[in-house]
Amino acid sequence: MKNFKTLSTILIALLFMSACTAETNEKTPIISGEGIISLTGDDTASVGNSLKLGAMAYGRKDLTGTEESIIIAPEESIISEDSPTLSPSDPEYVSSIINFKDDKNAFVIVATKELVSIVIVTNGIKRRYVCDSKFNTSVNCGAITIDPKTKKVIFYETTVKNTNTGTLLTLNGTLTWN
Repeated sequence: MKNFKTLSTILIALLFMSACTAETNEKTPIISGEGIISLTGDDTASVGNSLKLGAMAYGRKDLTGTEESIIIAPEESIISEDSPTLSPSDPEYVSSIINFKDDKNAFVIVATKELVSIVIVTNGIKRRYVCDSKFNTSVNCGAITIDPKTKKVIFYETTVKNTNTGTLLTLNGTLTWN
């Protein structure tokens, strides 16, 4: 999990800024699903043209800070069913909540309808991406639909910005869960 040790607030902090009105101790169980997110942009030469869904968790306020959010991880990953014991600013946070089969080639997407934070690791090299349609601290996300009733997440021309280089990556795809 060394590749995720330095991951801190870029992955989760944007979501903590989202206001939540309801308090609950109930967690939605970890869910599996299917779907592929197609990627376009200059960074695809480094990160590939697609991300294949493996594990998802919807409404895990204990992990993201807001109930109307979703965590997406690659195939053969496991998102913890337990509440975290570490702070999101702790470098061990992500590795404490997600078990990756291959942490040198993995990704994590945390999304709300207005904020997206992504870390893509390829061959051990981390690339971080964000978009923010709520606070305008980064590029506007574009279209994101998270619908718990139909159990779908749709990224349509959703644009995220590389936090180091400023290059843009566009996401398209429909993910479903059961």
